[in-house]
Amino acid sequence: MSKQTAKTEQWGSRMGFIFAALGMAVGTGNIWRFPRIVGSNHGGAFIIAYIICNMIWVVPLLMMEMGIGKSTRLGAIGAFRDFYGKKKAWMGGWITWVCAAITFYYAIVFAQAMRYFVFAVQGSLKVGMDSQALWDGFVSDPVQTISFQFIAVAIMGFVLYRGVQGGLEAVGKIAIPLLFICLIGTSIWAVMQPGAAVGLKFLFVPDWNAFFTPKVWLNALTQAAWSAGAGWGMMLTYANYFKKNEDIAANAFMISFGDMLGAMLGALAVLPAVFAVAASEGEAMSALGAGNVGLTFIYLAKLFPTIPGGNFIAMIFFFALSLAALTSIIPQTEVVIRNFVNAGYERKKATILVCGGCFVLGLPSAINITFLNNQDWVWGIGLLLCGLFYALALYKFGVDKFRREIINSCSDIQVGKWFNYAVMFFPVLLTIVVGWWFYQSVGWYPDSWWNPFLTESLGTVVFQVGLTIGVFYMANNWLSNWVTSDKLMTEGKFVEAVEEA
Repeated sequence: MSKQTAKTEQWGSRMGFIFAALGMAVGTGNIWRFPRIVGSNHGGAFIIAYIICNMIWVVPLLMMEMGIGKSTRLGAIGAFRDFYGKKKAWMGGWITWVCAAITFYYAIVFAQAMRYFVFAVQGSLKVGMDSQALWDGFVSDPVQTISFQFIAVAIMGFVLYRGVQGGLEAVGKIAIPLLFICLIGTSIWAVMQPGAAVGLKFLFVPDWNAFFTPKVWLNALTQAAWSAGAGWGMMLTYANYFKKNEDIAANAFMISFGDMLGAMLGALAVLPAVFAVAASEGEAMSALGAGNVGLTFIYLAKLFPTIPGGNFIAMIFFFALSLAALTSIIPQTEVVIRNFVNAGYERKKATILVCGGCFVLGLPSAINITFLNNQDWVWGIGLLLCGLFYALALYKFGVDKFRREIINSCSDIQVGKWFNYAVMFFPVLLTIVVGWWFYQSVGWYPDSWWNPFLTESLGTVVFQVGLTIGVFYMANNWLSNWVTSDKLMTEGKFVEAVEEA
């Protein structure tokens, strides 16, 4: 794609963008992580904290991303260079790397969801089956894992190859309504099960004593930060394709609301069913504490066949999980592709190159589930650091100036000074959350927390994150020159590059 074509490519409609953005936000975390985190953090108390954390972390960060992306019309590398300063291109490079590193193993998550959809269609999920053996047999077979990984990468590559309107937007318009229909249908089925009332009460009745405990708030903030995709560079990239008067504030609130709605539907689809079938509340809590894989591919895969209509619901559930993975991995990969396009690569060539790289670099995660878990741990923490970079960029530009000149200048919803305070408070929130996760990690490995070769140790995070930050910092000048400039940010002033279509 030529530079001019990349510059003028836009979303075809506001609704098309919203669907694509919801696809970015509503991912597998809404379906398999949110229900178990709610379950292990006192249900209703956690949900209230989660909503508040969305307002103080997700919404401001989405606004920051959209404002910077719309202002520069460049991917993360060029955006940080032009918005923050030439010496800060490495920050955009590192954000791109974090998103890419997540994409490498997320293709395997997509593959796992598709494999279980196929299992459901084939009738492999049966009463009395050994669901642990079924899972172990799949993940230990490189032929199966790599085959489904290839299918996952091929699907996402096909979508991205078609561009913004023909690919990202078109898939969003189809996949997101389908995803929500599947989640609503599964939720209705779940709440109609005998005994589901226990799960509903647990989900919606807050435990006010738990509400004021640090653990609930730390988990709520972590879930909000990881779930909505804020800070990954995805919304910055999508904002490159905005029309002139795109409403940044309204978009941020709608995306956050859509993500929370998807999470609640995921919880409604899972929690009532788990509580209805479990012999006791203790058994239900044990299932919810079994981790993403344990809950989804082992417990639920065993649960569905035992309930009337469960085989059909299993097909719908794993189809929804596959859709959620697809709509999330597409924008993740677009973050990387956009930087190659900014560097002068034709879009189709960049898509083939990036998708090929994702497949090759994802092979270790496809072959070894322990490696996948390690990468999920490391770059999940790395992702939290990305939010700090956006805040630092705004400190230099001027937080209040950004709010007035970039957000409010094109928004029907006028954002007040609460935005300024939220941005200024970002480093504090980040320090608390990352510090808490590091403290947890030391508890997991009290005698060897420093070991960089353990799956979820503090040492492996410090080593991998520190190494990659060092590499990108040293490559700053090369990165800055690699990406071309459209001169959209001039002396701190916002200049529109795309006229209203």
